[in-house]
Amino acid sequence: MDRIDQIIYAMAARFEGSGYTNHPADRGGPTRWGITAKVYGEYLGKPVTPDQVKAMPWAHALIIYRERYWRGANIDRLPEALQPVIFDMAVNMGPGTAVRLLQHALGDLGRPIIGDGIIGKITAGIASRAVADLGAKRVVNAVCDQRREYYQHIITNDPSQAVFRNYVESTIM
Repeated sequence: MDRIDQIIYAMAARFEGSGYTNHPADRGGPTRWGITAKVYGEYLGKPVTPDQVKAMPWAHALIIYRERYWRGANIDRLPEALQPVIFDMAVNMGPGTAVRLLQHALGDLGRPIIGDGIIGKITAGIASRAVADLGAKRVVNAVCDQRREYYQHIITNDPSQAVFRNYVESTIM
């Protein structure tokens, strides 16, 4: 199993579980392995029903994780220490938002960068230098602080989302 698969399996097993969910407060609606009906429909090229989400094979979820969230966000360009947290964030809030929060965290660490939501040469280089200069733990913690603030903002604006607070806290490193 390669590194990408290890991260995908660990995240899916720990945070998403292997079952189907359709929590009434979850804005994503029907979900299996953390893949929403909308994302699964985009993968299949057509809208899907909750039953189709419930029957989604793991092989489809794995392809979506790899292509949309890992390769689509260029997570492999980041230092290894940042890859799992940015991947988890990309799955839960979308790749663009996850990367913008990373870029904001880098700015907070004195590494100003334009928050364009793209992991290109500049973001990858600044992230690598930050990890080398400041240490992986400090950079990961700065990213997790951004994630916590982002989720708190969601809960503040929509108290129905507070039901997911325990999940949010369990993902903070």
